[in-house]
Amino acid sequence: MSQTPDFVRAGVIGLNFGKAHVNSYLASPNCRLTALCDINKPLVDAAAREFGVEHTFTSAEELIKSGTVDLVSLCVPNVLHAPLTHLALENGLHVLVEKPMAMNTVEAQRMIAAAERAGRRLAIHFNHRMNSYVQAMRRYVESGDLGDIYFARTYWHRRRGIPNRPGFISKLQSGGGAMIDLGVHQLDQLLFLLGHPEIQSLSAQVYTKFDKLDVPAMTMDVDDFSVAFVRCANGVTMEMEISWASHHDVDENRLIQLYGTEGGARRYLVGYQGGPQDLAIFRRRHGALTEEHVTSPPDMGTVQSDLVDAIRTGRDPLVRPEHGLVTMQILDALYESSRTGREVLFDEMFRGKLPTEKHAATPA
Repeated sequence: MSQTPDFVRAGVIGLNFGKAHVNSYLASPNCRLTALCDINKPLVDAAAREFGVEHTFTSAEELIKSGTVDLVSLCVPNVLHAPLTHLALENGLHVLVEKPMAMNTVEAQRMIAAAERAGRRLAIHFNHRMNSYVQAMRRYVESGDLGDIYFARTYWHRRRGIPNRPGFISKLQSGGGAMIDLGVHQLDQLLFLLGHPEIQSLSAQVYTKFDKLDVPAMTMDVDDFSVAFVRCANGVTMEMEISWASHHDVDENRLIQLYGTEGGARRYLVGYQGGPQDLAIFRRRHGALTEEHVTSPPDMGTVQSDLVDAIRTGRDPLVRPEHGLVTMQILDALYESSRTGREVLFDEMFRGKLPTEKHAATPA
């Protein structure tokens, strides 16, 4: 019987978006942040001094093969998620990969197969679902207080927020635009809240309308706005609106709303700021309509701390690779629906076979 390690050595590759990982590892019990990597040497050297990290690299491959870590976070452009995951797994490392899991379903399935062959943990950085208010929302669903959930809706709207980097706006580097960047978070939260229901069919339309206005000096071939409708096999339906740019009334806001037979739940945020009243529960009590606000739910930890514990104890992480795969399948199906102008049947597209490259759809 293997002994539980005293601590897990973690490294972070990509510091532009990896600072959240750095802070989470530093705050995680039984974890030591031992290595950092970024192609920008002054950036990685400064971060190492700031956080007291011993080993620094400007090459992802060198960090992965260095023997200085047991676990690596990949905070790199989407196009690098799959190849660096394979390299890390082949070198005996556990992997936490940023969202989206991959560029498409094919890559995601191969990543899962590689993790199984290597006997290592693979998790996806769906950090929004670990938020204490989202976790509280899930407890309301599990308790039955809201009755049968039959409809869920979400949006993430920005008035002006197209990232001005090729890693986001080039289809060859990102796999998609606003839907794959922001929508993947909202989609994961809905699936988590609903207990990961089986998907039946999907319909979507994506748009590219603000590239010439907001990133005129760059070539952009991905969506800046998308709308989607998803049917689940259990009768639940989901609706999504996602925008990097739109003529909207707020600079940036987000919504998750659940409708049940006994009550409803709504989480609303402006920007990234929540607050003591950002989760409301709506019910009928003694014939009257009520609105209750959830305040200060318990902290549920981070994806990083959960993964470290999973590695030490041998259990599965809460954010499993299968969750990343399903979101990838849904995203592929949504882009395929927009490309063809038709509803996509989920079983027909994915069940019982490894999707071919034509199924790894991206917006035309």
